[in-house]
Amino acid sequence: MKTIDIITSHNVGIDYEAATVMNRGVASFLDLLVMLAYYLIVFFVSLAFGLETWDFSMATVIFYILMLPVLFYSVLMEYLLKGQTVGKLAMGIRVIKLNGENATLSDYAMRWAFRIIDFWISAGSVAAIFIASTEKGQRLGDILAQTAIVKNKPEQVYSIKDILNIMDRSKHEPTYLGVAKFTDEDMILIKNAISRVQKYPNEPHKQLVRELATKAAQELKLNEVPEKKLTFLKTLLQDYIVLTR
Repeated sequence: MKTIDIITSHNVGIDYEAATVMNRGVASFLDLLVMLAYYLIVFFVSLAFGLETWDFSMATVIFYILMLPVLFYSVLMEYLLKGQTVGKLAMGIRVIKLNGENATLSDYAMRWAFRIIDFWISAGSVAAIFIASTEKGQRLGDILAQTAIVKNKPEQVYSIKDILNIMDRSKHEPTYLGVAKFTDEDMILIKNAISRVQKYPNEPHKQLVRELATKAAQELKLNEVPEKKLTFLKTLLQDYIVLTR
């Protein structure tokens, strides 16, 4: 399972889970069905308006004009739906920029232009090879546009099982007994905050740790917030394990 680390312009790190070849393949298939449905609608509507009686050259021009949305389907949908097509929306994946900013129309156009190589000329083999072999799961168009496709909801996140495996209760004497009233979700949030600040020790993540420590101290009705905020949060995790396992 590939993960993508994005450092935003505010120096905040965000971890995304990269979409797999299967995710992207199914999304592309669903998009083909959408385009096929549009094609059939245009065809039958044209017949209803007497397409077969029109001058051939005029009918051809009008038909191809009506088919332009199919040609530019992916770039238009990704731009309008902020990185998603109908297929991507159904699969819960989207296009993001590697610098944390919103992708622009030119970025989507770059990805669209290289579909010719990634999919049509190579029958998808070039895209599959690049997605499987690159660190961030990018196809050729993604590499040139500096984009990647990620899952909106990662399948692998911290669970309470991860928390319970932090330490053995026999090696720790609880300090804050009131932590037992916290929820598993509270502890997972704290665990994630600790992991983030350890991986990216920048000011925004340190501020998050300070805010969580302050909130936890208030919930525990402590007279003051412990000076060592990160140590305080780690102790809360350990206490929670011992008191709730």
